[in-house]
Amino acid sequence: MALELPRLRVAVDAERAAAFARETGLTPAPDRAPLAYPAVWLTAPQIYGAVQQICMEAESVPVHEQQRFRYAAPLRLGESYDLHVVLRREEAPPRLSVEARIETAGRQVAHIETKLRLVPRALLHKGDAA
Repeated sequence: MALELPRLRVAVDAERAAAFARETGLTPAPDRAPLAYPAVWLTAPQIYGAVQQICMEAESVPVHEQQRFRYAAPLRLGESYDLHVVLRREEAPPRLSVEARIETAGRQVAHIETKLRLVPRALLHKGDAA
């Protein structure tokens, strides 16, 4: 199953990028966002809500498994970008792939991929004492 979300307009906020850099142990760059910065955009209500809905339907909890960032150019502070997101359910093993293409002026700047393992909620309580 694949779900393509509507294009989302995002921007690299300089303060948020600096805070993200510090929180991840990096020194903020004066002109560009940290490489993993697009992860903050995945918390946008449109994306987060879709992930929540898929997890609810699968009766699962998402567990971060992997993330990959590929760049053609750095993300510049203060710049706006178009974010195109596709969510894909995988069955074996059960996971959700979140792929995003980041573009500006019709040109791809980056591609990010996040894999979330879908852990059945029933398994989370298996070890509980009665």
